[in-house]
Amino acid sequence: TLNAPETINRIISFFPPHQHEHVRVLLSATLVGVISLRLLPRADGKGRVPAVEVMINNQTIRDYLLDPIKTMDIPQLIQEGSSQYGMQSFDQSIMKHYRDGLITYETAIQSVTNPDEFKLRLRGIESTDSRGWETFDPTTTKK
Repeated sequence: TLNAPETINRIISFFPPHQHEHVRVLLSATLVGVISLRLLPRADGKGRVPAVEVMINNQTIRDYLLDPIKTMDIPQLIQEGSSQYGMQSFDQSIMKHYRDGLITYETAIQSVTNPDEFKLRLRGIESTDSRGWETFDPTTTKK
């Protein structure tokens, strides 16, 4: 799957529609987390590097799992939960790999969820959705 919400929806889709609500309740109570992986070509051409999305099931995620509409907003929660819960979005992982020189700019742009936002972030311009990017921004110092 492409990301955590898609993984969750795929699990739910294995069940008949009349059981979806019950499956969401079970998932919200028992799911520990979701780890999604994309293998990106290395900048040096020697293999691939994993871009990893990590979702940890906390109370807010549980609430979003229960609502089919809110489930699609989980990527924002993952991004915002990077420093507090150890979560990481694909875009955050890709940014780190790019800044570490492991992947090329072209690979990064082709792989991120929102290329325009990624380009702005590389130039140091933050959007309204910047919460959770502090640990991935080399200009930000941790206190």
